[in-house]
Amino acid sequence: MARLFRRILCPVDFDDNSMAALDLACKVAAQNDAALCLMHVVPFPLAAGEIGPLPSESLPVWEHDAQVKLEQIGRERIPSSVRCEIASRSGLPVEAIIGAETELGIDLVVMATHGRSRSAMGHFFLGSVAERVVRESLCPVLVVPPREEAVRQTS
Repeated sequence: MARLFRRILCPVDFDDNSMAALDLACKVAAQNDAALCLMHVVPFPLAAGEIGPLPSESLPVWEHDAQVKLEQIGRERIPSSVRCEIASRSGLPVEAIIGAETELGIDLVVMATHGRSRSAMGHFFLGSVAERVVRESLCPVLVVPPREEAVRQTS
C-alpha cells in the first residue's frame, strides 16, 4: 500500500488538547511510516527587557525554552518507531505553521482546536488559529476537537 503522508506537522501549545492531537498524529505517522515534526510557536518578546541573554546555542532564549519542552514531550510521548523532528518558531502561530509547511515539506498538519468559545461573538473576538490554518494551508489539515473535560475547564 502506498504511503498517503510522508511528513506530518503537529503544532502544540503544551495543553491537553494539543497533546491529544499529538497522540493522533503519532498514530497517523506510524500507519504511514511518516516523519513527524513536533512544533511550538513562541510569540516574539513584546519588550526588549523580556529578551534576556542568549543561550550558547543558536536559538533565541524564548525559543530555547520551547525547544527543551518539545524534546521532553518527544521522549515521553512519541513512540520510538516514529521518526520525529523538533522545531520551534517565533512569530504569529498561523504564519509560522503555514511557513513551516513549505519549509519542511509537510503534507499533513494535525492540530488541536480549543473550543474555548462556542458563541459567534466569542469566536469573533478570539479568532481561531486552527480555522485560519484550515483556510490558508497548502496541504490537508486534520483538526482534533477538544476533549470534553478540557472544554468544561475553559468555559
